[in-house]
Order: sequence, then C-alpha cells, then structure tokens
Amino acid sequence: KNIFRAAQALQSCCEMSSGWGSRGQMGRCFPVYQEFSDCVALGDKSACAELRDDYYECLHHNKEIKRVNAINLERERKIKEGLPVPTSLTEDAKSGELKLPFTKAQ
Repeated sequence: KNIFRAAQALQSCCEMSSGWGSRGQMGRCFPVYQEFSDCVALGDKSACAELRDDYYECLHHNKEIKRVNAINLERERKIKEGLPVPTSLTEDAKSGELKLPFTKAQ
C-alpha cells in the first residue's frame, strides 16, 4: 500500500512539473524546478532547502502575499492615525503624475 502511494506521489509530482504551462509554453516555475531537481539528484537534500523554498514561492507566492498584506496593513494604520502616506502607483497614474509608457492610463 505505501509503495503504491509513493509511486502515485512521484507520478503526480512529475506531471505537475512537466515543464508545460497552461498555454502550451514552458511554465513559469519550471526553470526553478529544474534547478531544485538537479540539486536533489546530487544526493544532499539539506543543501537544496533554498531551492525548494524558491520553487514553493514560485508556485504559491506565500512570501509575496504576506509582504503585500503587511504593506497594506501599514498603509491602513497610517491612514487611520492621520499620518502622511505616499500615494500608490495607481493614484499617481490616475492623477497624471506618473506617465506609464505604452498604456492608456489616465
């Protein structure tokens, strides 16, 4: 039973990391996966922890989401306390202070 589960996990892992994205081209995380896979193939899995973390971040964006949430919370806190807050890029683009090339943003 356990061997069968391990085989299923290996198969699903390899299918997920086939290298093909949803639109037919190479997936955005496949190069990161290849580096991680090459490192694991060398045998020292503990040396591959950073590559594993990079691969998971590429797939799930957990660190990025956590950082954006922290920035938004800090911005909301400053607004609530009446402290000065820098304008966002969206606000700058709408006011005309930020010129975005090749866009129709106003």
